[in-house]
Amino acid sequence: MRPAAFTGEMVNNKKIVRIDDWLSGRANQVAFCVAVFGFFIYLYYATGYYLNPDEASHFVFADRGTLHEAYWASHSLAHPPLMIMVLHLWLKLGESVFTLRLLSALLCTGASWLAFKWIQHAFGPVEAIVGALLLTFSPAMIVAASEVRQYALLLFFICGALYFLQRFLMSDSLWAGVLYSVFLYGAILTHYSAIWVVLAFGIYASILILRKKDNAKVKVLWGISQVGVIGLYILLYITHIGWMIDSGFAEQQLQGYLKRGYFFPGRETLTSFIAGNSLDFFKYIAGGRLAGIVAVICFLLGVTSVMLKRHLDPPPANESLRSFLLLLPFIVGCSGAIVGIYPFEGSRHLSYLLPFAAAGIALCFVRLFLIKRLSLALAAGIILVPVWLLAAKPPPNVRLRMSDAHMQAALAQLNRKVRAGKLLVVDDMTHFVLAYYLGGDHFQSHGFEGQMGKYRVAWSKSFAFSRDNFERELTAISTSHYIKAGDFVWVMTVGWGNAEQFKAFLAAYPRKRVRELWNFGPITIFQIKVL
Repeated sequence: MRPAAFTGEMVNNKKIVRIDDWLSGRANQVAFCVAVFGFFIYLYYATGYYLNPDEASHFVFADRGTLHEAYWASHSLAHPPLMIMVLHLWLKLGESVFTLRLLSALLCTGASWLAFKWIQHAFGPVEAIVGALLLTFSPAMIVAASEVRQYALLLFFICGALYFLQRFLMSDSLWAGVLYSVFLYGAILTHYSAIWVVLAFGIYASILILRKKDNAKVKVLWGISQVGVIGLYILLYITHIGWMIDSGFAEQQLQGYLKRGYFFPGRETLTSFIAGNSLDFFKYIAGGRLAGIVAVICFLLGVTSVMLKRHLDPPPANESLRSFLLLLPFIVGCSGAIVGIYPFEGSRHLSYLLPFAAAGIALCFVRLFLIKRLSLALAAGIILVPVWLLAAKPPPNVRLRMSDAHMQAALAQLNRKVRAGKLLVVDDMTHFVLAYYLGGDHFQSHGFEGQMGKYRVAWSKSFAFSRDNFERELTAISTSHYIKAGDFVWVMTVGWGNAEQFKAFLAAYPRKRVRELWNFGPITIFQIKVL
């Protein structure tokens, strides 16, 4: 039962405008328009920029002769194999940057629609429209939709699992339970962060299913689904996770660039870690500090108000437990960072939280702030969404300075200045990018060198050249290729977050050592004398 503002009843001798009834009756059409508009926003961000090193590495591993070969190549990544296998099949449609990123744009559009359907069934149509708006146009969603990475596929599976789980629990529909399992298994096979969603779903659904007294088939199906989850993780441990632990790869992530996402008792207090990193996440999804602060406050208010049943009389069955589901992934995800399993910070690694955050904020907007001013809410949404898109920080991996024009100019200069057969020295991230732009059907590699188009390319073990490792890596590559001291070699680096620092580093070299240096945005090509 809705409060007066949602039924058109008299409040203070005034009849409330029933725009919510209009929205409720046309919620699917409104959400469809939101999703379509979002799709074109995703395409805008997906075009005009060259593949970053992470995207290029996914292409390299997916671009294999057979699906089986792509599966084995995927083991080089710190992720389950499904995205590489899907991308391998998608490549049959084309290998352009637009075609590659189109997959992510479509998946995120589908995720937004499925999230809308879930919120609609769990909380109501108006809440679902607001939640769909927040999710679709979140800068974090734009990042996922404009990159050739796992996160778009992960969000698609998570949102699908949310929707079909809700249908399964509300109607005891066995087909919905089967589809829930299919989507959940897809998430598990796409990204390891899905474990926190799996745990949240397991806790939430088990409580509700155990309350059921007269439907044995539902309980049996749920048990079979959980057995399947355990089986998948055992399989992943045998085929991949065990290798990451034994090889020290997992420890490298704990002590590497993701270090800030883990809790270290001597560095900060537990309270400051939870509060600070949670705020960082909301800053990431909202596109700025002020917007992030507003988002986290609204999320907590929305979830708390529903859990305390302050908004409806009487409250719908199990709605407070549904709102608890919005908190569970945050709780288990943060707990995982505290014990050193997976990072919890404001980055794409927490993309799995996006639908839960959008739903919680939507509850606050609709249930607390906008109950009596829904018409104003619509007008504000129409105005604020484009303002939000313009004011929010651009996606971190889709920068204007990484334009296609820079890449094409750099490749043209390389073709003019470097003769066929010459050795080109690059760092690890650059070798992935060149494998896409130069390799084509002729890319062959062995160890840390390969033939890319007409060039011999040798790459370092370090992901990116820096002030600390450049000389060491250059010496190692020169020695392994029998390049004598005093000879010049060609070097190229695409730069990715460190371009300005590396340019400043090169500027300090004497002119007699570095010659014929060109910069194309973050891309640098130069010759350097081997010492």
